[in-house]
Amino acid sequence: METPIWSAVLDHICLETSSPHAMRSFYRDALGMQETELAGSSWLLEGPERRLVLTKGISKKLTFSSFRVADGDKMILLRKHIEAEGYTVIEKSNAFFKQGAFELTDPDGNIICFGVGASVSKKLGGVGGRLQHVVVASARLDLMVNFYGRVLGFLPSDYVVKEDGQIAAAFYRSNPEHHSFAVFAAAKNAFDHIAFETPSWNHIRDWADRLAEFDISIWWGPGRHGAGNNLFFMVLDPDGNKIEFSAELEHMDINHPVRHWPHDRRTLNLWGNAWMRDGE
Repeated sequence: METPIWSAVLDHICLETSSPHAMRSFYRDALGMQETELAGSSWLLEGPERRLVLTKGISKKLTFSSFRVADGDKMILLRKHIEAEGYTVIEKSNAFFKQGAFELTDPDGNIICFGVGASVSKKLGGVGGRLQHVVVASARLDLMVNFYGRVLGFLPSDYVVKEDGQIAAAFYRSNPEHHSFAVFAAAKNAFDHIAFETPSWNHIRDWADRLAEFDISIWWGPGRHGAGNNLFFMVLDPDGNKIEFSAELEHMDINHPVRHWPHDRRTLNLWGNAWMRDGE
């Protein structure tokens, strides 16, 4: 299946916080990210292949997600594809993307940005863990599935399906990795979690040891997801956002058919207990 979004990767996200000091300290110190103050009560946090922006506001709110597209030709095709589906995009200046970046809003009001990388990322030291995927919760999953699959052209990797046939979760890829975006059914719209993909299981161990030095406990895991087959554990940042550390995420080619999983504990964690979202 041809899709202009293919090869796009999650580049950075922006989270709002009502506790900027605690959040900056968590990402700077515990997650080993360098901090740069930006205009408008915002801060850039960067580590090896990972970066996010924190901005003062309402805690646990995802301001936007930004995906890096392979090149200018892909950008043109992606924009044409979105506009052909009846959506209007807005050109938006982005410090990390070349001129021509644009954004649009999904049915739940989440802002998604697309752009071509402005420059090669600077080399930063620290434990490996690149920003890999972002997940949201939605009370209107049918609209979100249509938008990300049809309008944006993300490819479905796995659907988690309830006994009545309703989709409880959808995992989408924009490159060979199993998902760069996912959406779960919930009672209300919300930010769900972000994930940092590490190079190996040993790096999962190293992250757990590092976080233990800061007295940060594992909130869920370690385990292995059914959908995606990746090893993982999760912690909470000071605002209560879920932060996942993952390894060995499954790869699928562009033509891999979508799979269907039952809505049960083992789909979420083959090794044990599961975090079942409200509304799933």
